[in-house]
Amino acid sequence: MKTFLKLGIYLSIICPMLAISNPLKSIDSHKLNRLFQPVPQDMRDKTFNQNYYSIKRATYFAKRHRIVKADLDLLAEKSEPFVLNPFDDVALVIETDKIRDQYSGTTRVWMGTKLSDRIEVEDPRLSKELKKQLNSVILYIHAESVENQEGEFSRPAISSDLSKPSISTAIYITGEVSHLNSKYQILPVNSSFNKYLVIELDREKRLLSGSSEEAQRRREAHMDFERSLLREQ
Repeated sequence: MKTFLKLGIYLSIICPMLAISNPLKSIDSHKLNRLFQPVPQDMRDKTFNQNYYSIKRATYFAKRHRIVKADLDLLAEKSEPFVLNPFDDVALVIETDKIRDQYSGTTRVWMGTKLSDRIEVEDPRLSKELKKQLNSVILYIHAESVENQEGEFSRPAISSDLSKPSISTAIYITGEVSHLNSKYQILPVNSSFNKYLVIELDREKRLLSGSSEEAQRRREAHMDFERSLLREQ
């Protein structure tokens, strides 16, 4: 808890004072691969309509969002630096630091290091551990068994009997990325795990614990939203 409090204090006090290094001059980010790839408008519309209620619930807490695909090969060990681009105006140059197993055998923790937009200021309130945290990115890599849809052959199937549903393993990522005073959430759009919903979280809509007027106001606003969504269903 103390670490998170220190992180919040540091971001609110130090970051507005431009405690950021210049992007690495030796790396041209325009020549690097990007983690998130755009999806054609018609496909975005179809995905949104097919997952309308789940997307609406997730984006309630968002300032903005978009539906994308992801190049997961960029997260491999010993891979080249790449650009983590939650939105077109946010581009962090990242490289893989290490990948370790999570307690669950189907989840691995991907740890990356920022090569651009690093926090490099010397400040007695900023410990070495906290600085490393600020300059790191953590994502979670999951493996999930899924039933291929009819006519879908993009993944290797276990069953060779075309009269039976084929089962394959889908690899997907989740996580949150912090950059300055913004936080971006990454989650799969649906159970096919082939598209992602990227959200810039809105601090003003974050639910608060406690009995303060602001905490109650936010909870009531969220409940009103949920009730209106249920009426639509």
